[in-house]
Amino acid sequence: MSTLGNIFVLLGLVGSVWGIIRLLRQRKHPLTKRLNLIMLIGGIILVIVGSPMANTKAASGSPHQSSSVSKTKALTAKQQSRLDAEKAHGKILLAVKAKKVAELKALKKEEASLESEASSQAAASSVAAASSSRAASEAASKEASASQVAASEQAAAASSQAAAATQAAKQAEEAQKSAANQQATQPQQQAPAKSGDLYTGNQGTIIGNSRSKIYHVPGQAGYHMNSANAVYFNSEADAQAAGYRKALR
Repeated sequence: MSTLGNIFVLLGLVGSVWGIIRLLRQRKHPLTKRLNLIMLIGGIILVIVGSPMANTKAASGSPHQSSSVSKTKALTAKQQSRLDAEKAHGKILLAVKAKKVAELKALKKEEASLESEASSQAAASSVAAASSSRAASEAASKEASASQVAASEQAAAASSQAAAATQAAKQAEEAQKSAANQQATQPQQQAPAKSGDLYTGNQGTIIGNSRSKIYHVPGQAGYHMNSANAVYFNSEADAQAAGYRKALR
């Protein structure tokens, strides 16, 4: 059946081609033109009739071709199944990746928060350290000022004491000179009775005069003084600490 169809198609194609060629070459002869037209139409009819018969064989095919088609379909189904499995695996991987990305973003956010908190703590520590340093500096400055003021006051007091001691020494020296002059002008036989009842030269210890603030040590020239004005010392340091000065002779 298919072979006959192929023959019809082949004859139809030959007739159609021949009719077309003859029509193009013999246009001036009506009879020949009609014959060529009949050949062209017949060839077309044969092609139309024979085409379904030839296609039947192609459509039916052999069992081997059917098996090949089945295998191809089976391979395609297997490949499709594998492709679906790979797609599912890819989706799983994408989900895992998305989860990892979310975790990474959360970690970065937490790290940024910790860094911000650490920066805030560092800034607070710096401010506290600056405040402590400023307070310590102010305290040290106040202490230094107070020390300077105290030192100035002590220096002023020492200067005043030195001036007072110098003035007292001058007054005592003048008083001693005045007493010495008085003793020199008075007769020696009347000196004991007029100068006092105590003679410093034979006491053997340090004696100071509370009125003149002068002390005598053993070995110096003695003089008479009132025993009520006598002050006894164990050492010259004690006498000087009490504000007395040593006699010149």
